[in-house]
Amino acid sequence: MSAKALILASGPTSPNAREVIDEALKDFVHEKGELQRIDLAGRTIVALEIKLDPAHALAISEELETLGKRASLDIAMEIL
Repeated sequence: MSAKALILASGPTSPNAREVIDEALKDFVHEKGELQRIDLAGRTIVALEIKLDPAHALAISEELETLGKRASLDIAMEIL
């Protein structure tokens, strides 16, 4: 795993936002790093740093986006 990425999720208050991200990542080899979560004014924001194989970045990003839409979360990933 030679790359790092930052995953950001936001949307209406969602107690399971972290679980949505975990579900998207479950089929990919990765290492979780720092996690930050804010629940404020009816909104949830989750930020998670991961290490990953750069060859999987596009597939992970697409899976995050797909599962995020189902959960009413906007999820994006940026390679660092």
